[in-house]
Amino acid sequence: MVRDDAGMAAVTTAVLLPLLALVLAGVLQLGALRVSAARVRAAADLAALIAVNDQDDAALARTGELRLSSDAADVARDFFARELELSAPLLAAPPAEIAGGAEIVVYPAAPATDPRTGARYEHPTLRIAAQVPLRSPAFGVLALAPVTVVDVLAVSSPR
Repeated sequence: MVRDDAGMAAVTTAVLLPLLALVLAGVLQLGALRVSAARVRAAADLAALIAVNDQDDAALARTGELRLSSDAADVARDFFARELELSAPLLAAPPAEIAGGAEIVVYPAAPATDPRTGARYEHPTLRIAAQVPLRSPAFGVLALAPVTVVDVLAVSSPR
């Protein structure tokens, strides 16, 4: 006897195709989230670096030591919001709201210990910690959360 398996292959394909499409959507969304998270971390790193490079020139001339500007936290928050604007379509909240809710701490004197991370800073340091909500629409289709929150931590000090 010869069996015709053509019908069984069509049924198997029809059953597995939606499952494969869901897996593909999940993998693509995960990859997009990784890229989005890297962009947000780069934005925080750049904001911290810019704020730290805004030195107190009078103190440097007077003492010869690098000191953070008195408005370093404001500069960091402003630049963090500006950098997040570049990724606005990826965000699930306005960039200004995310930057406004970020924890930006300046440790003007060294040595200092960060109570949040336990890190010890040997130079004046600025730290940005933020929770950034990113859109993940494919996860919403998969009955998961359509928004994924990424924790960002950036630390910088003048040298």
